[in-house]
Amino acid sequence: MDDARTEAARRRWRWLPWGLLAVAAVVASTGAWLGSRSLQALEARSAQLEREAAESEAHVAQLQTLRQAMERRLRALERQQQAQEWGGAAAELQAKNAEAQRTRREAALEALGSSLQDALEAGDVALALEDDALRVEVSERLLFAPAGLSLTPEGAALLKQAAAVFRSPLADHRVAVEAHTDEVLPAGPGTTTTAWELSAARAVAVVRQLGEREGLAPERLSATGHAAYRPRVPNDSPPHRASNRRVTLRLSPTPVTPEGAAVALTEPPPRPMKRQAKAKAKKTANR
Repeated sequence: MDDARTEAARRRWRWLPWGLLAVAAVVASTGAWLGSRSLQALEARSAQLEREAAESEAHVAQLQTLRQAMERRLRALERQQQAQEWGGAAAELQAKNAEAQRTRREAALEALGSSLQDALEAGDVALALEDDALRVEVSERLLFAPAGLSLTPEGAALLKQAAAVFRSPLADHRVAVEAHTDEVLPAGPGTTTTAWELSAARAVAVVRQLGEREGLAPERLSATGHAAYRPRVPNDSPPHRASNRRVTLRLSPTPVTPEGAAVALTEPPPRPMKRQAKAKAKKTANR
C-alpha cells in the first residue's frame, strides 16, 4: 500500500516540472499576447497623437495666415483713411491758398507790365490772367533768330526781368514753357529738320536760361514743343505765321500734395510778428 502511494507520488513529481513548464509557457504566451496588444495600442495612440499634432499645426498655420491677412487689410485701411484725410487736407489747403495766390498773380502781372513795358508796347510780349494761371507770351523775333536755337541778347535780358518776378511773389508757382512754330522752316546750315525739333529745342533753351542762369528751381520748370499744331490764328499769311511763332510761359500754382498737407498740418502755426515784438520789448524792459 505504501509502495503504491510512493509510486503515485513519484509519478506526480515526475510530471510536475512539465506542468510548471506548461504553465510558464502559457503565462509567457499570454504575456507576449498582452504585450503585443499593448504595443499595438501604443502605436495606434502614437499615430493618433501625430495626426492630431499635424492637424493642430495646420490649424495654427491657417490662423497665422488669417492673422497676417487681417493685419495687411488693417494697414491698407489705415493707409486709405490717412490718404483720404491728407487728400481732404490738401484740397482744403489748396482752396485756402487760391485767393492769396490769385492776388499774387495780379501783383506779378502789374510788376511784369512795368518791367516789360517797352516789349509790350512793341507787341513782342502779351500778358494775361487766366482762371488759375498767369500767361506770358513772347514773340519769336525777340527771343530767337529765324530758325535759331540760341537766345538773343534781348531775349536773355527779357527772361532775366521776368525771372525776378517768377522768384517773388510767384515762388510757389510752376513755370511751364511752351514753344510754338509754324509749318515753314527756313533752309540753311545749322537749321533743324522739323518743326517739332525746333519748338522742343527752343522750349529747352528757355528752361535752361531760367534754371541755370536765373536760378529758378528745376522742379518748377517744364519744357514742351507744340510745333505748328496750336496756332493762335490760322497759318494763312506771313503776319499770321509770325504771330504764331511764339513762346508761352504759363505760371500756375504748384499743387498741394497729401504729403505736403500732412507736413503743414503737423507744423506749429507761426507766431505773429506783433506778438513776438511785444514779447521781446517786455523782456528788454524786465532787464
